[in-house]
Amino acid sequence: MKFLLDPLFAEKGIDLEVDNKTFWFFPRISTIICDWPEAATFSLVYKSTNSNFPCHFCLISKTLLADTDLSDVTFRNNENMQEYFYNNARQDVSLENIPLPSINVYSATVPDRMHHLDLGLFHYQIEFTQALLQKQDSSLVNKIDNRLSKIPRFQKFQIFTNGLQSISRMTAKEYRILMKIMVFVVDNLYKENENNVENFVENKKLSEVYAKWNKIYMMSRSEIFTESDLENFRKDMFEWAKLFVEIFKLYSRSKLKFPKFHSWIYHIFESIRQFGIINGYTTETYESLHKDFVKIPY
Repeated sequence: MKFLLDPLFAEKGIDLEVDNKTFWFFPRISTIICDWPEAATFSLVYKSTNSNFPCHFCLISKTLLADTDLSDVTFRNNENMQEYFYNNARQDVSLENIPLPSINVYSATVPDRMHHLDLGLFHYQIEFTQALLQKQDSSLVNKIDNRLSKIPRFQKFQIFTNGLQSISRMTAKEYRILMKIMVFVVDNLYKENENNVENFVENKKLSEVYAKWNKIYMMSRSEIFTESDLENFRKDMFEWAKLFVEIFKLYSRSKLKFPKFHSWIYHIFESIRQFGIINGYTTETYESLHKDFVKIPY
């Protein structure tokens, strides 16, 4: 990491050889695309999600990470973080003990869709759905697996013959396939609260949270965003988020206090305004290239 970042601290610029020609320039960061631990490293924020201020975008308390009604969020930037650093108050904002470069690395480190959604929030949604069904009627978990296993084969469409048993080992691609079918798998799964379960969740709401998820996920893959598109995206995002919290909060040990949840619903919109469509800064391309040309041949 130090080797990669050293050029950013060089005061005299660097020489770069391209096509047998040497170019002298000052390197600057455009965007940083990575998963949460790496983002915390780049932005010098404590990596632990249990730190008092775990978000590398803003100074939100860990106790408010699942709050979908925040009205005032203080963003991190190089000026206010350096002020904390040089006043020896870095612990107050969960800041690492490393000098900061004169760039706003906090806005440059964008939320990554693959890690935030495919491998993050959708994974949690599946996991909490299993826990919810297990509590309401344990036979429903097997019913879901049975429905998944009976989906007929189709070209380039993975069949989940073992249901959701291997959820912890699923790839982002497999989660994206699940997104296409889960709304139908959970639809009409059960009817009444036959076991008199406390905090019973109606099947209609469970289906609705998957339908709303699919809507915001498809919007995240849009090739253009107008300001009105962003407002609609925000509206749909918070509709999903509120329902997600309402349905699944009881099934999360942290009560859904996930930095990725907070980061996505509050900070993705500003990243789109600054850097354009999400498709332009995602690790999906690099991860697939690494898998196809490094992991598989190896």
